[in-house]
This record gives sequence, C-alpha cells and structure tokens, in this order.
Amino acid sequence: MGYTHFGKQAEVWKHLPLCDVMLNEKPQVYIETNSAYADYLLTSTPEQMYGIYHFIEKAKDNVLLRNCGYFQLENTAMKYNTYLGSPALAMNIFREKIDQYIFYDIDREAIRSVERYAENNSLEDKTKTVCQDSRIGMKDLLKSLPPSTFIHIDPYEIIDEASNGCSYLDLFIEAADLGLKCFLWYGYN
Repeated sequence: MGYTHFGKQAEVWKHLPLCDVMLNEKPQVYIETNSAYADYLLTSTPEQMYGIYHFIEKAKDNVLLRNCGYFQLENTAMKYNTYLGSPALAMNIFREKIDQYIFYDIDREAIRSVERYAENNSLEDKTKTVCQDSRIGMKDLLKSLPPSTFIHIDPYEIIDEASNGCSYLDLFIEAADLGLKCFLWYGYN
C-alpha cells in the first residue's frame, strides 16, 4: 500500500495527544482500527522536515513539550533515523502492563511490521494482528471486550461503510455506548 504520511505535521498533531491520553490510561486491551506500520525509516521529505523534525527541534526549547511522552519516544527513535507509528508508541507506553494488543490493517506488510516490532520488544505473546478491515472484524468483537479497553480509531473515511454496512463512526458510537474508551482521530483531505 505504501504509506507515506509518517512524520508529517498531521501525524505530529495526532500522535502528540494520543501519547498523552495513553499515558493516563490503564487498559487491559488496546486496539487500533488502522494501524499502518509500527515504525518507519525517515527520509527527510519536506513534509517530515516541517512535521517531526520541526517539532523535535522546537520542543527542545519548551519544557512542557520536552517532557511529554511523544517527544521522549520520537526523539530517541530519531537517533536511529526512525519514526514511530502509533503501534510502536502504544507498545512503548503500555509495554507488558497490558493483557492484549490488537492491531487491524488491510496491508499485509504493515501487519508484518507490527509483528516484528512486537517480537523485537518481547510483546509477541500479547499482540494479535489482523489483516482485515476492522469495520468487519470488530463488529462482533466489541461486546466481548472488557470495560477498560482503549480503542484508537483512525479511519481514512469515517462514514464509508464496509461490506457489512458498518462505518468507523458506527464502531465509535457502539464502543462508546458500551462504555469503552475511544480515541477517534479523523483528519480531512
């Protein structure tokens, strides 16, 4: 599929609050509806220069940003010319304190990236990856999840329906109605 959004300004705006929210949560289960890759090799594109590189440089001069979880994780990763996607950020924040990670994506290479990251961080026994549209895979799963579940919903199109008639907005509403904790990020084109 070739994800190219990593490290751009929109990713900074998404991952910065996501990390702060995750640092305040203690879920048993963490789920991502559209995980993409766990980590990416930075290529210094103009978008990355204005995104993650700009953020890291400016955050060094701001005590609040310098002490936030997102800065700490990405600053360390950038020493290896790497950008951490949301699966890696979650695994670094929650580590082994969580019972299960569930990552959905329709891109097999993205799923493999998440599996490798989990294995490299000794979290493979707690990590389940699903190469499937999460609107289909999560519909029946929602009712079986513990109340402390944290779901990161990050759709491309929030109201488009899958073959089962379910949209990401439907998933969000149903999860919220069940009392599950959700982080809904919906950017715009």
